[in-house]
Parts: sequence; C-alpha cells; structure tokens
Amino acid sequence: MKKKEQIYIDPELEKSKLFKLLKKSFGKVGGMLLVDENGKFLMMNEDYAQSMDISGEKVIGKNIADVIENTQIPAVLKSGKETLDIIFQRNGKNYWINRYPIYEDDELIGLFAFCVMVDDQNFSFMRKRLQYLTKELNYYKDKVKLLSSKPYTDDNIVTQNPTVIELKEVIHQVAQTRSSVLLTGESGTGKEVFAGAIHALSPRKDHPFIKINCAAIPDNLLEAELFGYVGGAFTGAIKGGKIGDFEAANGGTVFLDEVDSLTPNMQAKLLRVLQEREVKKVGSTAVTEIDVRFIFAANKDLLGLIDTGKFREDFYYRINVINLQIPPLRERKEDIPLLVNHFISKYNRDFNMNVTGIAPSPVSMLQNYDWPGNIRELENCIERAFNYANNGMLEIHHFKGSQFEIPKVGVNWSLKEAREQAEIMTIQRVLKETGGNKKKTAEILGIERSQLYSKIKKYDL
Repeated sequence: MKKKEQIYIDPELEKSKLFKLLKKSFGKVGGMLLVDENGKFLMMNEDYAQSMDISGEKVIGKNIADVIENTQIPAVLKSGKETLDIIFQRNGKNYWINRYPIYEDDELIGLFAFCVMVDDQNFSFMRKRLQYLTKELNYYKDKVKLLSSKPYTDDNIVTQNPTVIELKEVIHQVAQTRSSVLLTGESGTGKEVFAGAIHALSPRKDHPFIKINCAAIPDNLLEAELFGYVGGAFTGAIKGGKIGDFEAANGGTVFLDEVDSLTPNMQAKLLRVLQEREVKKVGSTAVTEIDVRFIFAANKDLLGLIDTGKFREDFYYRINVINLQIPPLRERKEDIPLLVNHFISKYNRDFNMNVTGIAPSPVSMLQNYDWPGNIRELENCIERAFNYANNGMLEIHHFKGSQFEIPKVGVNWSLKEAREQAEIMTIQRVLKETGGNKKKTAEILGIERSQLYSKIKKYDL
C-alpha cells in the first residue's frame, strides 16, 4: 500500500483564506510550498522538504530566507511577479520550479511554488525548450516594439554623401511600383530605414508596413507567423486560428530582414508566394490572395551562399528585381557630423536633455574610426555619451568607459595608421568579449569570417 504523502502545515494556516484554496492541490504533483506575504513557511509537502534538504516539521513557521540559502522567493514576493520554468540544481540534482504570488483584491497575501525533479535526459530537453521559449518571447517583444515604433521616412536618411544621395533619388522612383527590392549591405548600415522610406514614399503608405526579422524567429514558428494557421493545426494553436503577417499586410509592404538566414525549404515556400501572390495557412488547403510589396534585406553574400547550397538561386533572382547596395559608414565619413547631430537631437528628446552639440576634438576622433558596426554603432556611441554628459557640449571624456572608446592617436601617425590601430583595438575587444569565438566575432563586426581571418593574419593578432 502506497504511503500517504506527508504534508507539513502551520496550525494558523487552517484559519486563513489560503487553506481551502490550496488544500486539494497539495501532494499531487511534485514538491509544493506555500509561504505568506512575508516569506513565512505555512505549508509544504515531503517532496519539497526533501528537494530542499530540510525538515518540514522543524521549519514550519520560520522565514524561508533563514532556512534556504540563496532562495529567490523573497525577491519574487518583493516584485510580485511570477517566475516560471526556472531550472536549478541542488545537491547534484536538477529541478524545474515555478513560483506564483497569490493576490486577493489586489493585495499580495502569499506565494505558492512547486518543483519537479528531472533526470539528465529531461533536464537537457527542458533546457533546450527554455532556450526556444526565450527566443520565441524575444521575437514577440521585438514584434511589439516594431509595430509600435514610429515609421521611417526619407528624412531619416541623413547624408551629404553622393552615393547615398543618389540612393535617395532612386527610392523615390522605385517606391511607385510593387517590384521586389533587395537591400544589401553590412549590418547596421540602415537597411531598415531605407525600407521604411520606400513604403512611406509609395502609394501603399496608408496601409500596413510589417517588419520581420527572419533570424529572430524560431524555424518551427516562422511559417505559422508568416502564413497564419487554422485552429487545431498544431499543438498550442489558438482555437480560432490566426492570420499571418502576409495577410495582415494586405495592401501594404512586408520587410523581411536578414533573409539570408532562411532555410532553403522556407525560401521555396516564399518563392511560391512571390510567384502566385497567394498564401495558404498552415493546416488549410484554401488559398488567400494578397496584394503586398516585398522588400528584402541581407548582410551576407547571397551569391556566395548559392555556391555553397545554402541559398536557392531561383529565390535569389526572384527577390533581386531591384538591388540597392547601402554603403558602410567608413565609406561615407563626411556624414558622421550630420549623423551625430541627428542623434543628439533624438536623445535630447528621449532623455529630456539639452546637449547643445559636440566639440571638434571628439568629432575628429569619430571620423578617424572605421565603425565596423556602422550607423548602429555610432548611434549607440552617442547614446552612451549622453549617459555621461550633463547638457552642454559632448567632449572627449564623455566617450571614455563606454562601449565605444576613442583610440589614442599617435602624434606622428598617418590617417591610415590611426584607422588600422582603431581596427586592431576593435577586433581585439570583440574577440575578448566572445571568448575567441571567431564566428560570433565576425557576426558582431558585420564582416565575413574570411575577412576576419585575413585581418587577424594581417595584424598578427
């Protein structure tokens, strides 16, 4: 006969509002715990006591912070926010734990937690599952941010560079059609800004502009997000189904960023959408016609990916109707003062500050740097400088200690030598931050791995 589960209860608990609510649940699934709003043990079962290596009889009535070392329950009580799917180890064993603050009439009255021991195989599965869920959550956070962000216009393309000026003229013309556009260039060069400007200049400007980062969406989620799905199409599907981003953008523009990260299978499905101008929801046989203008962006060499079999040649030529190459910031150094002033105005508004400009010395230093992260890195540099500034002018010392640190230029250095030293410092810093991971370093720097290897060899790093 199975031994009855031992449950430890504070005598005062039976008089509380929590007792009736939780009495039926205890002992059914894994280790369970109940504390009051101050962290005092009210109730726990034997599984929880064993998992924490404590005596249930002795600790009831005591504060959990005095009994369990490094417990996060006091922090959860303070924040009032649940913590779910936490994996932790104790005494060489792996546990999966969830913590739920309990409220009555908006008043915190306690916390309920349960934990389940998992073996090595399940632990590995759950860890991978959490990584997937984290990626999925970050995707939806980014999606909300994109949907709520202010749309770009051609006014956001700040330049006096002849190449970029010509690009601005071109987008005024191509915006009037629905032909596919492929924006290419290094990471951080402003491809999203150009895509938004094309939409804003087009007859579709009053319809949706939906931005999708292909690299940020888990593979098994991507198709459902783009095409939609019917109810019951897969586990976890919403009962009534969901329209996809393509259908939601009907009449407007879809911007697919980092299209180079798409699998060949997904490329084939998108190729059909481009050819037929129709989508089929996951789990359905019906098709829906769409009127969408597609803009694609890539920061990798697509022709090189075709040679290695990672990118479909037919898909490449379908998306590459109009190709706009966005130059890196190092090839448009004359734009740096304009961009700096643009970002100063932006962060004056965002931070409610009154930075009046930037001194000549830091401008000269900024122009002597090669900006591997391009405009995005420059913007981050100015934002960080704002955190060290106190209105007035931005000076050299405002840039020190932040992500971007201005290289010290030798008195007798030529401009080429100064640029090389800045490049060496940047590569060394990123290599250090990535623990020597050259693939990740190349991705952060926005260059191909072959280019990184060449620079490492050149500078004997």
